[in-house]
Amino acid sequence: MNIKILIIGSTGKLGVKLLDFCNKKKIKVFCITGFNNHKLLKSQALKYKIKYSFKLSDSKNVNKFQLFLKNNKINLIYFLDFGYKSLLYADIFLNKNTKSQIAIANKEMIIAGGETLINKISYTKNILVPLDSEHFSLSKSYIKDENIQKVFITASGGPFYFNKNINLNKVKLNNVLKHPKWKMGINNSIDSSNFVNKILEIFELSIIYKIDLKKIDFLVSKEAYVHSLILNKDNIVNINCFNNDMLISLISPLLKYYPNIELTTKKSYLKNELFKIEKFHDKRFKISNYLNTLKNLTTNKQILFMILNNIAQKKYLSEEIKYNEIIEFIMKNLNKHNKFVKFKSIKDRLKFIDYIESKYDF
Repeated sequence: MNIKILIIGSTGKLGVKLLDFCNKKKIKVFCITGFNNHKLLKSQALKYKIKYSFKLSDSKNVNKFQLFLKNNKINLIYFLDFGYKSLLYADIFLNKNTKSQIAIANKEMIIAGGETLINKISYTKNILVPLDSEHFSLSKSYIKDENIQKVFITASGGPFYFNKNINLNKVKLNNVLKHPKWKMGINNSIDSSNFVNKILEIFELSIIYKIDLKKIDFLVSKEAYVHSLILNKDNIVNINCFNNDMLISLISPLLKYYPNIELTTKKSYLKNELFKIEKFHDKRFKISNYLNTLKNLTTNKQILFMILNNIAQKKYLSEEIKYNEIIEFIMKNLNKHNKFVKFKSIKDRLKFIDYIESKYDF
């Protein structure tokens, strides 16, 4: 079976996991990309005998990769990287490919692309596979805005929620990065610790499934087994659960071409503690002061929130601001920018982001 698979972000944790699985199942990967970890990228290309690899931190390689996208039909493309800039690669891919699968774990890319990206995927007859566990858990529910009262995604609580004695004004970076469930990159770990990731995922859910932001909220599920709940208009509640193993969503698009591959996973669904869910009710987290405001943001402001969060993380890591000042920095600056842009294309969205970042020398 001559299936061409491209993995953008193969050197990240998800990319490493996916490549290892494909190798074990004798699934051939056609092309991979990485960013800074050139040594690992080269090692992956050699180990798995991958024909094409590109270092996207190098401008010459970026140009070659864009040419590669224009000249090759790809059946399945994975976006497992971080940041909105891969939106440009998605645009090139969608101009060339139809009836392909576009599997996205990059939430910044979806927020930056918004309905422009979702609509382009649809009218080019490609198929979107959301890989974030919360959004993936909803993919078989066929939800429509007019049929639901509420949709809830869940948060595990990160390193601090279930440790009520911790003073968030005094936490150190090594504590922020200690997620109790997963090993993640620095950016995702910070977002998970202060619940910014849930706001970004609410934006993402609204975009992917075209659901009113006001109908979306989050709950806390310590075991990270329940990923989403749907309260339908007829009052039936759907609960979507699976073990917190990202391979479950990562291999989903592969099943179209390799229907016999299986993932052995622990069947632990009879344990009562897995289903414990609670409302988010911890005032230590600054995000709690702004939940209603954030669920009323326009598309422009959602993108701005995402950019300001990246800037705030950079300032926190360079010790310009403290951990518990990240949210305040975002909200203070969110109200400074009232530039409204009507987006007609993905390029319009990328220009808007460049404009905002230029204001911060980011």
